[in-house]
Amino acid sequence: MKTTLKRIHTEDGLELVGLLYEPELPTDKVLVHVHGMGGNFYENKFLDNLSATLTNNGIAFFAFNNRGCESFKDLTRISDGKRSFVRIGNAYEKFEDCLLDIKAAIDATSGWGFELVHLSGHSLGSPKTAYYLSETGDTRISSLLLLSPSDMVGLVQDQPARFESDNQKAQDLVRADKGKELLQNQIWDEYPISASSYLSLFKSGSAVDIFNFHDPSGKLEALNRIRQPLFAVMGRKDSSLIVPIEETMERLTKAASNSIKVETKILGDANHGYDGFEEQLAEAVLRWIQKI
Repeated sequence: MKTTLKRIHTEDGLELVGLLYEPELPTDKVLVHVHGMGGNFYENKFLDNLSATLTNNGIAFFAFNNRGCESFKDLTRISDGKRSFVRIGNAYEKFEDCLLDIKAAIDATSGWGFELVHLSGHSLGSPKTAYYLSETGDTRISSLLLLSPSDMVGLVQDQPARFESDNQKAQDLVRADKGKELLQNQIWDEYPISASSYLSLFKSGSAVDIFNFHDPSGKLEALNRIRQPLFAVMGRKDSSLIVPIEETMERLTKAASNSIKVETKILGDANHGYDGFEEQLAEAVLRWIQKI
């Protein structure tokens, strides 16, 4: 396996950094991976197993930082040939901007000569990748892999009183033109979040509400617009589960009725980050890509 640090550029001028893992022999296959909320391209241990397993079997792997990387991130912006810094990160990201980040990654990997491009997303990366494919229909993508697909809205609404308070405060700040002000409460007492980003990432009926399992009548309509093969993986101890895992997989399968092929896998008692199940996840992903 050989690795190369890559810098890719979005249409709005952001420079994003990632790592390309390649097998020793040339390949036309690559898996592009989108990390989750406040994450990065190296944090999750399962990425080590995934990159090794794929490259050992002739498939490249590209994991990159999107603009929601970590809580606060000073990213380089290039405009008119001049470099400057802009602070974004998860605290200030806008969900819809994932279209720009993912497009930049697909453009780059296609430009590097990969013809069979698979796309995966973990946690918040799952609604981002599903949103991208449902909005763009990008025919360069061979399949979509959803790793621990998360109902972002349902996860905050699981604490109704706190959700109502935070949601109202965010709306008040945005109306007062203070959208960049951080809310007093951190998301799950872990992630600082600005008022604008709170409404972008956790508002019912908005673009982020892809996996609306919290709504019994939710139809996951974005998945219905995806025609590429789709593979979803979760474990029974995933902390992002809103409804029982069997119902989760059933609703995903039903919603993705226009996909050429749909498969789901319950990965035993794996948690949200697949701790202790890294090899099993890598093997499941490999088997999926090999059959497409």
